[in-house]
Amino acid sequence: MQINQLLQKLGFSQNESKIYLAALESGQASAQDIAAKAGIKRTTGYSVLSYLVNRGIIAKTKVKGKTRFLAEPPERLLTLIREIETGIKQALPELDAIYNKKETKPRITFYEGAHAVQKVYDDTLAEKPAEILEYNTNAYFEGGVDVDPDYIRKRVALNIRARRISGKGSKWDEKHKYLDKKELSQTAIVAKDQFDPKIEVNIYNNKVAFLNYEEDMSIIIESKPIADAMRQAYELSWLGAKSVEIR
Repeated sequence: MQINQLLQKLGFSQNESKIYLAALESGQASAQDIAAKAGIKRTTGYSVLSYLVNRGIIAKTKVKGKTRFLAEPPERLLTLIREIETGIKQALPELDAIYNKKETKPRITFYEGAHAVQKVYDDTLAEKPAEILEYNTNAYFEGGVDVDPDYIRKRVALNIRARRISGKGSKWDEKHKYLDKKELSQTAIVAKDQFDPKIEVNIYNNKVAFLNYEEDMSIIIESKPIADAMRQAYELSWLGAKSVEIR
C-alpha cells in the first residue's frame, strides 16, 4: 500500500499528506520552504502546518526569532493510531446506543458461500446467550459444508446451554442426546416423518438465524419482537416434541 493511502486511512487530507511528507524530508524548516517542497501555496501550507502541530505530528519552534517546523519521528503515527483506537473504545457505548436505538426495525444479515453457515455459529459464540433454542438438522454431520467440528465444545466452554429438537435416526439421536449433560444440552427426539429438516434454526438473545446447508447460505434476523415470538413458538414446539418424544 502506498504511503499516501496509509496517511489517508489515518485521516490525512491530500494537502496534509503533502505537507507531512515534505516536512519529513526538510528537517527543521520554515513554512514557506515546506510549502514549496510540497508544491502548495504558502498560506495553505501554513494553515496545514498549524493543524498538524495541533495533532502532534509536527513540532513548532523558534530559531533566532523565526518560526521553524520539524516533523516528529514517523513512529508518532503509531501513537496516533493508538489514540484513535482509545477514542473509539471510549465512544463505543454511545455509538452502540445510537446503533440499537430503533429496535422496532429488524436488521437482517445475509451470508452465502462455503462459510455462510459457520458465520451463524460464530455469531452465537460472540453473543454468548444463556441458551440457544435449536431446531436441528442432520446436515451438520454430513459434510460438504465448511463448519467447525469443535463448535459444541466451544459453546460449552462459554457456558452456553442449548435445547435441541431433532429427528429419529439423526446423529443428534444416535449420539448427542446421550451427551446432553456433557454438552450442556437437552435433546428431544421425534419421529423422522414428523421432523427431518435440511435447514437449522437457532434462536438466541434478540436473534433468529436460519442455516441453509443445502444452498450454502444463512440469514440472521436481529429483532427483539421477532425473537420473542419465535421463542414462544419454540416453547410450544418443545412441549409438543416432549409429548411425542421417542426414547
